[in-house]
This record gives sequence, C-alpha cells and structure tokens, in this order.
Amino acid sequence: MAEFYDLNSERPPLAPQKPFLGDDKSLIRATFILGAILLAWKFYVALISHVIWEEGHFVVSGAYLDLGYPDIPAGFPWLARLVTAIFGWHVLPLRIVSLIIATMMPFAVYFMATPLVSHRNALWAAMIALLLPPLSLNGTVFYPEGALQVLMALMLGCLIRAIQQDQVKWWVLTGVCAAVGLLVHFRFLAPGLAVVVFMLANAQGRKLWTKPGVWITAGVALLGLLPSLIYNALNDWPAIQFHVLNRPQFKPDPGRLLSYFETQFAMGTPVFFTAMVVAAKNGLIRDRDKPESLLAWQFVVILVFYGVQTIFNKKIMPHWPFMAFIPLLPFVPDLLENFMSRAVTQGRRYMRMAVIATAPLMALAVGIAGTAYQWAFVHSAELPYALREHNILKNENWSLLEPDIAAADARAKERFGPDVAWAANSHMSAVHMEFPGSGDSHRRFYTLDDPNDELTRFVVARHKWGLDMSALLQKQAGKGVMLAMLEPSYIYHEADKVAMYTKLCQNFEDIEPFRIVALPPYKMAVDFYTARVRTHPLTDISGAPCAFFPPAYIAHPERGEFLSRDDTGNYHGAAADPMGVTAVDVLLDGKVVTRARYGLDPEAFRVPDMLKYDPNWPKLQYDFKFPAGSLTSGEHKLSIRATRTDGTTFDSDARTLYVH
Repeated sequence: MAEFYDLNSERPPLAPQKPFLGDDKSLIRATFILGAILLAWKFYVALISHVIWEEGHFVVSGAYLDLGYPDIPAGFPWLARLVTAIFGWHVLPLRIVSLIIATMMPFAVYFMATPLVSHRNALWAAMIALLLPPLSLNGTVFYPEGALQVLMALMLGCLIRAIQQDQVKWWVLTGVCAAVGLLVHFRFLAPGLAVVVFMLANAQGRKLWTKPGVWITAGVALLGLLPSLIYNALNDWPAIQFHVLNRPQFKPDPGRLLSYFETQFAMGTPVFFTAMVVAAKNGLIRDRDKPESLLAWQFVVILVFYGVQTIFNKKIMPHWPFMAFIPLLPFVPDLLENFMSRAVTQGRRYMRMAVIATAPLMALAVGIAGTAYQWAFVHSAELPYALREHNILKNENWSLLEPDIAAADARAKERFGPDVAWAANSHMSAVHMEFPGSGDSHRRFYTLDDPNDELTRFVVARHKWGLDMSALLQKQAGKGVMLAMLEPSYIYHEADKVAMYTKLCQNFEDIEPFRIVALPPYKMAVDFYTARVRTHPLTDISGAPCAFFPPAYIAHPERGEFLSRDDTGNYHGAAADPMGVTAVDVLLDGKVVTRARYGLDPEAFRVPDMLKYDPNWPKLQYDFKFPAGSLTSGEHKLSIRATRTDGTTFDSDARTLYVH
C-alpha cells in the first residue's frame, strides 16, 4: 500500500495497454452518458426534497431589490427575482436553474485543464468532476455552491491563460468571473486570497505584481464586490457584524481540526484526495516555476484557511472548503494512471485498478445515501419510528402548515375583524411560510425581533422592508394578528428568549393560544396564537400569566428525543399558576408514570420574574426520572399534569418521545 502514495515515480516498461474507455470519442460519450444519468438522478432529488429555508430567503430577499443583503451579496436574490418573475412563485424552476448551473461543472473543469494537460487528461478531469461528491451533488436545491464552483473553475482557466499568454482579454475575463463570484457569495474571497498568497510566496507569482493585467483583473473583480460594500456601508456593516463578529464561536478545540480533515478526506474520497495532495506537493515544489503552481496554492490556501478557522470557530460548515477540490483536478488523471501503470504484473495492475475504482464507488455510495436520506425525510411520518432518529437535518416540510395558517387566520378574523396581519418569530420561520406557500408572491409575515435575527442581522433587511416588530406595532395598533412561532426548546432557560417573549407580552393583549403543530419527524413544532396589538405597551407583566409563556413547561427531554428503555436520566421543567401548584405528574401516552419532585429552586437556574404571579415563586421547578419498566420501545406522547391548590389540574402540550 505504501507504493500507492508514490505517484510520481518513473513508470517501468510495460506492454502497451488499451486506453480505458477507448479513444477520446468513447471517453466523451461516456462522460455525457454519466452526466445525463446524474442529471436525471439529481432532478429526481430536486423533485422530492423539501424547500430549504435558504431558498425562501433568496426569493423573498430578491423581491426587495437592493445592492446587497445582511448575510449575502445580491447575486442569488437577483437571480431568484428573475426566475420567479418569469415562472412564478414556485421552487421547481429555481431548482432547474440551479441544476443547469451545476451541470456546467465538467465543461468548466475541461476549460480549466486544457492549457495544462493533454486533451485526454482534460476529458478525464471533466469525468472526475462528475464523480467527486463535493462537486457532483450540487444542483438539487437553489443554493450558491454549484455556481461558486463553476465560476472558480472558469476563473482559474482564464487566469492560467492570462499568465501564459499575457493577453488583456484573459485578464478581463478572469476579473469578470471573480466579480460574478463575489456577487454570488463572500466565500469567493477565498480563491482571491489564494491568488494573493501565490503572488507573495511564489517567485513566479511575485512577477505578476508588475503586469498591468493583474490590476485590470483586480479592478474588474472589485466591481462584483462594490454593491455589497455600498449596501453594508449604508446599513452599519451587517455582513461584518454577522460573519466576523456574531457568527464565530471562539472556543479553541484542536480536535475539531482532525474532524475537519477527516470530513474533507472522506467527501473527496481517499483516492482522489490523496492524488490531490500529491499534485499539490508537485505544484508547490517540483513545478513551482510553472503556472500550475497557482492551482496548488489554491488547494492549500483554501483548505488551510477553513482549517485554521475550525480550531477556533465552532460554526465551520463542511461544504465551505469544497472549492479546494477544483484546482488540481487536471492533474489527478495522470497521477492515477501513473500509479496503475507502475504495476509490474497484470495481477497487481488489476489490484491497483480496484483501488482506484473505490473512488467512484464511494461517490455512488454517497449519492445513494443522500438520496435515501432525502426520501426518508419526505416520508418521515410513514417510516418506522426507529428510522426517524437519523433525520438530523432541520428540513421539515413547512407546507404542511398551510391548513393551520388558514385556520389560525380565520380565528383571528373571527375575533378581531378582517384587518389581520401575520407574524412569525424570525426571518427563517417567515420565509418558510412566505415561499412557496400557496404560490402567492404577496404573502408576507412580520417578524418579532427573534434573537437569531439579531445575530444574523436579518433585522436590518426586515426593517428596510417594513416587516419588523416596530412596523407591526405601528401599523396594527389596536388590530388583530395571527402569530406562527417556532417553539423554543428552552423558553425559560435562555435569557434572550425570555427577553423576546417578555416584549411580546408587553405589546400584545387578548392572547389566545390556537394550536401547536409538530412537523415530521416531530422534533420541532410551531405554536399558533391570535392576539391584538396593544395601543400602549405594558411595563410589568409579572402580575398575571401571559399566554406566550407556557404554564406547564418541559425543558427536557426535548421533542422527538430518543431514549433507551433503561434510561436513568434526570429531566426537568417548571409549572406555575396564580393559585399555586401543589404537584406535578409525568404522563406517558396519557397515563401517569411517576410524580415529579416539585418546588425546586436550584442555584444553577432560577425561573424568570414573569412567573411571580405564582405564590410559590421562585420554587416552581420540578425534576423526575422515568421509573424502571415505564419506557417501552416505540413512539410515545410525553406530557405533564400540574395540580392546583384547589385540586383542579392543567396539562402541558404532549410531545413526541421515542424509545428504542
């Protein structure tokens, strides 16, 4: 196996071998066949996948034409606006556009490779682009990743030609690709950073500083960043606040670096990733005086850039470094052919072919697993409960809420008259219900200053659109509102959530809980309310219960949590009532299984002031353990029942709990 890593060694004399997949025409035919199969496969995935919140975000943002948006440049919202203007407020046309963009990837890789390698190896590089999961799986949703990768390959292809030929057209086209990339996402700054590092660290790169073409490229590229710069300068730099100040969680952990490279190694497949590492070594050392050295620097800088962030930033997403897999694709075919051709016997040759074959097989496995996962998520409600444990993405089907939205709206109009506004807790929740919704491009939800909107700075956009909390309070004073609120997991335990809901209680009256709807696989729920906006907000809400704060609260276990039959965990929550609570019972499927210890006031957490209406405040918490034998395999409903001092009771909302 050690020989596998020696991909640069000279080849021993071998008998002539027939080219794999025949001549170039046969290879082209095979590439197109594979591309067609992938296109059909990804179209199927696009058809069955739930709408992700980013798709709604791009569409709704694009409806408000601007130079930029708090978290992203304007490119994809502008594209979404164009597509929806032509094809309507539907997700499928957007995904078809995204699929078309992703389908350009092998052509872009071929364009990048042709100045550097033989025609056949360029064709093979295009084929490998179809087999490499980080590149081949794009296009099933309307998301920028595929566009970023295509633009990077085109930019590098133009830049290599510019370095080789020093013609103005290639410098300009390099800048155009970079400008469009910067208009799509800020992550396109990473390839630009790699170019700068190449121009500082490499002797050949340092010569570029004196070439006028480089400055032409930089000037054109800056045009793509200019709209975002203007938008941010006029709006107190929300992108800087989000991406640089708010989003990072600086918790140094070197262990995450290992996990980061393990993920990239697996997603790139061991064979292709190893070949790229060898190609990077060649570019940095052996070929450092050739243009291909630039591509090695791209691979290294992008991987290291995100790798260093991983140590300190808990929020690095696995797909952010995927652009690093593009630059060295032209050199992978020759390295793998060299590895295979060095076999001294036919048997060893077959063994090496088998090793190389693990790459497309792993890619196939990733594709099948991803498709199965999407199918399983779509059918969460029908699947055996045990399989729901693997639904780890927050990608529920929000369109299932349409009947509930209509019913809650009808109830609000029944209570307060026809002039009813709609509100959601956050921008993420709002765009889920605004797009595609019922296909109505005019449907809008106000948002309620959710802490996450403060973090992401979506409050900036919602304020500009007249859809934030202040606009709602001003426009709907004395009028009705239907509220759809993503249920917080720990409403009493998180200070920012307490502050948000306290503000809601101060600004709304006649609050009526309408219903709670859990979406499959039942790990999240949306709480519907109807209420009226106060004309004069309250200052103190502790004198009486506010319906936004549940009187019977389960902090843990969470919705949709999986427990074992012999679980011994300690679970907790709180219960409050103006009459006072004397006992809390724990119910499983409507039957009492144990009585909780009630009246706790641990120093680690104190219940907030708005529960002072209970005479026993602050001793309002409880904890419990499930008795031995009370948990049986299956899907269950967990709730608590609180007993008042007069003997009457009230229950919490029942939540799904799984036992395996």
